[in-house]
Amino acid sequence: MVFLCTFPVVIPFLFMHDAFLALRLSNGIATLMLFLTGYAFGRCVGYRPWLMGLAMVVAGGALVGMTIALGG
Repeated sequence: MVFLCTFPVVIPFLFMHDAFLALRLSNGIATLMLFLTGYAFGRCVGYRPWLMGLAMVVAGGALVGMTIALGG
């Protein structure tokens, strides 16, 4: 399960030579996965799926922003 969840985020590093661009694309894939997870969670609990998806994206974006600011 862990392999299947993290593999889409690793794919850019397997096919791209520019590590910086691969990192940003990887961040984009992770953010998309966060939205889809939030959307599915919102549907399961009976809350607005788009709002839950966007909330997950905002939380993920904040975490990625902090990581970039700290040198990651």
